[in-house]
Amino acid sequence: MTPAGQTRIISGLVNWTERGVLLLLILYMWVHIMPRAWNSLVTDFPNYYAAAQLAHDGYDTSRMYEWDWLEREKDHRAIPIRVIGLVPITPFSTLFLWPLVGLKPLAAKHLWILLNLLLVAPICWMLRSMTGLSYQRLALIFALNFPFYRNLEFGQFYVLLLLLVTAACWVSLKGREAPAGALVAIAAAAKIFPLMFFVLFLQRRAWRALAWGVVTGAAAIGLSVAIFGWNVHRTYLSEILPWAVRGEAMPPYVTNASISGVLHILFLAEPLWNPNPWHYSVLCFSLLFPVLQMLVLAPAVLLIGGDDKSPRRIMLEWSAMLTASLAISTIPASYNFVLMVLPMCVLSSILLERKQYGWLAALVVAYIGIGFPFPTPARISGLAILLYIPRLPLLIEVLLGIYAMLWPGKPVRILFSDWTRCAWAAAMIAAVVFNTRSTLVRESAVREEYAYRLPLQHEGYLNTSPQQAGAGVRYLTFTLDGYRLLTEDGGSLMTDPVAGSPDDDLSFTNGAGSTGGSGRLFVERAKSPLSEIIDTNSPAQAVIEDARDPMLSADGNNLAFIRDDHGRGRLIVRDAFQSGSATDAALTPPSMNVYEASFLSEGEYAFSAVSSEKPVQIYLTDGTHQNEPLALGEARYPALSPDGRWLAYSHFERGAWNLWIRDQKTGETTRVGNVPCNEIEPGWESDSKTLLYSTDCGRSLWFTAVARRQVIP
Repeated sequence: MTPAGQTRIISGLVNWTERGVLLLLILYMWVHIMPRAWNSLVTDFPNYYAAAQLAHDGYDTSRMYEWDWLEREKDHRAIPIRVIGLVPITPFSTLFLWPLVGLKPLAAKHLWILLNLLLVAPICWMLRSMTGLSYQRLALIFALNFPFYRNLEFGQFYVLLLLLVTAACWVSLKGREAPAGALVAIAAAAKIFPLMFFVLFLQRRAWRALAWGVVTGAAAIGLSVAIFGWNVHRTYLSEILPWAVRGEAMPPYVTNASISGVLHILFLAEPLWNPNPWHYSVLCFSLLFPVLQMLVLAPAVLLIGGDDKSPRRIMLEWSAMLTASLAISTIPASYNFVLMVLPMCVLSSILLERKQYGWLAALVVAYIGIGFPFPTPARISGLAILLYIPRLPLLIEVLLGIYAMLWPGKPVRILFSDWTRCAWAAAMIAAVVFNTRSTLVRESAVREEYAYRLPLQHEGYLNTSPQQAGAGVRYLTFTLDGYRLLTEDGGSLMTDPVAGSPDDDLSFTNGAGSTGGSGRLFVERAKSPLSEIIDTNSPAQAVIEDARDPMLSADGNNLAFIRDDHGRGRLIVRDAFQSGSATDAALTPPSMNVYEASFLSEGEYAFSAVSSEKPVQIYLTDGTHQNEPLALGEARYPALSPDGRWLAYSHFERGAWNLWIRDQKTGETTRVGNVPCNEIEPGWESDSKTLLYSTDCGRSLWFTAVARRQVIP
């Protein structure tokens, strides 16, 4: 047989093998994936949907990143998912679901799934135009991408993001810089990390792309601020984004294929989540985290540019920047890696053209491994973590392959003869030095809080609102089954009667129990269509409907609470509610949005609130009800001591909420905590000297544990 005949036979076998694999994967998707995606409402689609619906309905969304606040709104809307949360999603990204919020959640997800499937067609068309791959091979690359299936099941965002990035690369190849910059800006407004492509524009001196990117990005942010308001964006920029950058916006000790997650598990201790790291060393973590991230990213920056402006070179640079961004991501979920479709197509086309079939086979194995849902244990400690994260090393191997293709074959000294590369190298070295120092200082400081942590017998991911209950502590805990009120008394765990409810327990008051009173327990039960406050002695009947955050007065005669109107809280008191002739009186005007309050009597209470788009402040009110703010700066979570002498609160400074106390007689304020993490929700014990509070130090943003500290000698 002639060589040409052998080539035709091999080509035919390869073609039929590709068709067979593609057919099997399509059957797998339609038989296994699509029914699950179509019939279930699981994270993360409800997160986007709920935020978009709140904005569409005119709600004040300044607190929508707070886990319990969004959970309450989800319960009011009867969205059929157990828990919900918006961290670390940007407000702008939720606007893509704005046209669907008039539908029921599952119906909206159906349209979203169909839209995602339709988007595959233009993505493949552009990829074929760029790479020359056949539609069969493009379909096979999609079918081998297991993150694509997870996107459909979770109703995630990354197929749309792939469209934006692919379209930006496509128009860039055609020399149309303006739309390339605009598309990248829209992608960055949705998911932040596409900002890295602006580095590519800088290196390529694509000034029109940069200019249009800045203009489009400003317009996207302006639209988001106009719809959601400035306060929620202030929260995102000052609190959520910094924690996300360092890998602590979500629990870092849960197994994930990130440099940050691996180093947290190997080197940092956390009493509940990671009590026995492989080698406890804050110094090792602080050195390795910025160094490893920069080693992965630096070649993607330094190898951009030069005289080669061929389409292949440009596609490789886009692939390198995208893959490097995923490799250094601090919160890489499985569905993120649908974006690897673009680098896979670019690399496959080059290897096929060069007839490097061995390397192509290795690339296919790595590509499947990056996205394959390998099972992992619920909790891993020590070096065992390295056995369960094949995604990270495989991703880095693919990235090294891209770097090898980009390497110009020149000595390093010639490569750095370009002053711009020298400037980038110097900037990256400076960034590593700065980040190493700041990480060491921060991680050392946050562990000072461990001395105050309470070793509760039962803890969820998030434990909040601690209050004294006899000799023990009562608190709310968040698990994947929802929010429950728990009590620990004398070392024994007791579940309150309300904890068996399918609804969420989101706030409560111990009443006068901590100061020797009746000890009645009032709990907010969040449900559809509104929250209600119940007395646990008779939970079948609501004490107050459409209310949250119950607060019983010191004498036990009045019950204060907060009632929301389109997300804006108003403090109300029910006078003499036990007499049978109770009346409600509003204590704050509609112009204020009350976040939380502390109530001793109708003549002595404090609350935190915002007016317009100003930062939140604390107001202390006496019988005159003048609602004048205290000069405490940006402050929340007021707590009046039982004896009325002290006000505890959290003050926001340098990106963290720390505890302070105020002497009510003299007005003097004293700092209690000085750590780069959050100490929130203080509550006094009966001695008026000791605080119970929530702290996320050493954990992740707002995933708090319970702590106790004596603050008055």
